Amino acid sequence: MRESKQYSRRQLFTQFARPPVSKPQLVISNTCDNLYGYCESCIDICSEQAILWQVDKKPSIDAEKCTLCQQCIGACFINAISITD
Repeated sequence: MRESKQYSRRQLFTQFARPPVSKPQLVISNTCDNLYGYCESCIDICSEQAILWQVDKKPSIDAEKCTLCQQCIGACFINAISITD
């Protein structure tokens, strides 16, 4: 007879019952105007200061600070910001 392994309730609910949850993130594409000129429309609108401006590079988004309010998506006039799953 095969011995069965005993699991606690916590193990059953945390390890087996729930699939890993991936948080959606904001992504800035390579069409961002900051690569070719100067634009801060997304940075100015972000109340959490989650978007970091970089000279001659596309801005980066701090996932820890970002609340996914999507205000930066509306502020970007060339639609360079999108959400990924």
